[in-house]
Amino acid sequence: MLQAEKLTSSSEKALANQFLAPGRVPTTARERVPATKTVHLQSRARYTSEMRKPELDVRKRTGVAGPRPGDEKQSAAELDLVLQRHQNLQEKLAEEMLGLARSLKTHTLAAQTVIKKDNQTLSHSLKMADQNLEKLKTESERLEQHTQKSVNWLLWAMLIIVCFIFISMILFIRIMPKLK
Repeated sequence: MLQAEKLTSSSEKALANQFLAPGRVPTTARERVPATKTVHLQSRARYTSEMRKPELDVRKRTGVAGPRPGDEKQSAAELDLVLQRHQNLQEKLAEEMLGLARSLKTHTLAAQTVIKKDNQTLSHSLKMADQNLEKLKTESERLEQHTQKSVNWLLWAMLIIVCFIFISMILFIRIMPKLK
């Protein structure tokens, strides 16, 4: 509410006041209206009356008895001035909206190219991962076959060596006489 008070025009104040939370509504007839609701309604009425004040001033200028010839020219000039200000404001807003639309389009196109690059990189990475997985499977099968073959030959070689050592030890003990 304090920030709404700092605004310059009464229309901006009224708009800011609409966005304020009005507080809770009383549920029974005996409940009082909360202070926040009262303050909200009072400020709303004050801003609305401030907005209507220029309209009353314009009505007073024309007078009740009828407009004077000089007043018509003055009010027409003021009306032209107000219309010119509104037109300038609308042009500025339109230019600003066009600039925002252009920047949005630029950012969207930039994001689109980045996303396309990321998708290409991701798809390339997925292809490489699939290829590596296939290579890993074939190499693991080959390694498994190799380990089975080498263990089989290694087992037989060790068995033959152990038997040879056993027989040679028995022969060595029989052939060599006991030393005394």
